[in-house]
Amino acid sequence: MLRNFANYALCIALAVLLCVFVSGLGGLFILILLGLTLVFSLVLIIVSKKTVSVSVKLSTSIANKGEDVELEISIAKSTFLPTSYVEITLDMTPNITTEHLKTFKVISARRTGDIITVPLKTEFCGEATVMLSDVRLIDYLGIVAIKLPSADTQSIRSAVRIMPQIRDAGVQADVLKATSENAASYEEEEEESNESAIGLTGVAGYEHRKYEVGDPLKRVNWKLSSKRDELMVRLDDKVLSSSQSFILDYPLVTVPDRQYYKNVDMIIEASLSLLSMLLLQGYESTYTYYLGTWQTVEVSDEKGLLYLQEELAGIRPTPMQARNEAVMEADNTVICFTCCTSNMPQEISAFYKSKGCSLVVTEQSGISKISTNMWKITEDFEFVAM
Repeated sequence: MLRNFANYALCIALAVLLCVFVSGLGGLFILILLGLTLVFSLVLIIVSKKTVSVSVKLSTSIANKGEDVELEISIAKSTFLPTSYVEITLDMTPNITTEHLKTFKVISARRTGDIITVPLKTEFCGEATVMLSDVRLIDYLGIVAIKLPSADTQSIRSAVRIMPQIRDAGVQADVLKATSENAASYEEEEEESNESAIGLTGVAGYEHRKYEVGDPLKRVNWKLSSKRDELMVRLDDKVLSSSQSFILDYPLVTVPDRQYYKNVDMIIEASLSLLSMLLLQGYESTYTYYLGTWQTVEVSDEKGLLYLQEELAGIRPTPMQARNEAVMEADNTVICFTCCTSNMPQEISAFYKSKGCSLVVTEQSGISKISTNMWKITEDFEFVAM
């Protein structure tokens, strides 16, 4: 602005010199023209301040990862006069991107205003927000700039929910075994509850047979299998309907970057992958997450899993106060999928130190082992005990 003002002052000075030393009439004409230009420019910025409004709208409210969406920036005005320059600066959460410019400077000359279309691409799951971080009016000479009074950037925003994928990570026996043991799936009286009872397999207690491909891991008797050094499956129906409890830990950070959102994306999809594995083996689960308030969903069938998938499309970071409440209520049977990274030491250990529940982190998070019961997720969505 200062440079533009200096250039305008220089033009005035040259016009004065022209008027005095070369042509009085010609110099006077240029002076009048420069003065009228300044007046006209200032009048338009004052009119625009009272008559222009800006809004944004995304083309969809829910989308898949990698999908193209469009942002419409509407510049509306209530006068036939053209606007002054309207300078708009876009900002967005790192889970949605654009190759377009993020700053626009336009003049709206149409009676009804104008619409700017910006192409975007969804990248990571969860709620993505696009907002106007700054809207200013600038006069034609670039000397005066004012913030548009009606442009409260907190309200000029639009959001899209990005669906996580349910990855097919196969059947991972180690994590399923650990999960099933944690859920206490069998009654307290194990295979040795009746030493005199001999089943079809010749094993004391309830009837068993060797594991065959396709048998649900829910019926694997892990205690007996470890003794016999081979998987043994119970043939009776005395399996309890216990469920495993999961919680999603998505702490709010001051300046979340793309890497943090990528880590969140992987944690969420890994948790859905494990829920899918458990469903295939006949296990039910409960899943707790924060969406304005703490909510718990029972995942007992595919319908429940798909409902949770859609819910997590709108997930947002959890405020610290709400997160602390969850930490206080957690118990040691919970498996916590945490979105923390290695540069968040206080947040990482919150659940572990409070109740000692199991932790799941990503390989890319850089977190080392801090708990006796801790798992990491590889890029191929493989669960590896740490």
